[in-house]
Amino acid sequence: MSQESGRAKLFPAEKLIILSVSFFSFILLVDYFLRGNREVFLVPVSLAVILIFLYLPQLRQRYAENRTRLFLLSALTLPGYAYLYKLAGALVQFLRRPWQDELLARLDLAIFGFSPNLALSGFQPAWLTELMMFSYLAYLPLVVWLAYALFRNRDQAGLQSYTFTLGLAYLTCFLLFILVPASSPRFYFQGLTPEGGFLFRRLMNLVETSAQYRGGSFPSAHCAAGTVMLYFSLKAGKKVALVVIPLIILFFVSTVYGQYHYAVDVLAGIIVGLVAIPISKMILGDRLPGLK
Repeated sequence: MSQESGRAKLFPAEKLIILSVSFFSFILLVDYFLRGNREVFLVPVSLAVILIFLYLPQLRQRYAENRTRLFLLSALTLPGYAYLYKLAGALVQFLRRPWQDELLARLDLAIFGFSPNLALSGFQPAWLTELMMFSYLAYLPLVVWLAYALFRNRDQAGLQSYTFTLGLAYLTCFLLFILVPASSPRFYFQGLTPEGGFLFRRLMNLVETSAQYRGGSFPSAHCAAGTVMLYFSLKAGKKVALVVIPLIILFFVSTVYGQYHYAVDVLAGIIVGLVAIPISKMILGDRLPGLK
């Protein structure tokens, strides 16, 4: 795929965003008429998101010679996935299934012989809490930084391979949020959330209250994306991998340490990420040679 042709049409990840936002918004509208879902105000927002993505190819042609703007326009799927996460949150109780936390907690016991959430809650020094919260917060800027590194080193093919694979992993997790609703250990268990720490603990308190919702636990979409990031960091170069790999590994641990996920959520997320990589290759084929 030439860079010029890439600017003139929608990328696969952008098509995935449009289809996914359309589908989730339709379900949200159905839920509004059936049960009065109060999040129906997101439907017109979804329409605006779809129109923006449909207009992206023209914008890329306009700013074809500006590498910074071209990257920003080509990576707009990343905030698009964040919006899709919000949509999924509005549909967590669409099927009216009870919370599945007891099942997930039992799976942890069956797999590990103990509860990792309870075990980690017994060792929460302030310095460790701060490190865990830092690695958790580092996830979002890492997503964007890795996208830029791939764009810089492998051009559009590398960037679009990465964003499309991320999209497959995210979408799978968001659908499973609806099929297997779980409120997460911080709601299921009592008094396990680490209270120590300093700056990053306070920042995570803001994230917990403003950006997270009850029900996005199984599987861990963050760990699914983290697995994809581990794979693509190796393609972005050794220096990038040396930054991404240790932070993502710490991040995996922090999801359980912070009581955001059960250990089985992490395992399921890793599996989703591992499966998304070969499926992405099969779907994209020769259209994005950077994926090979």
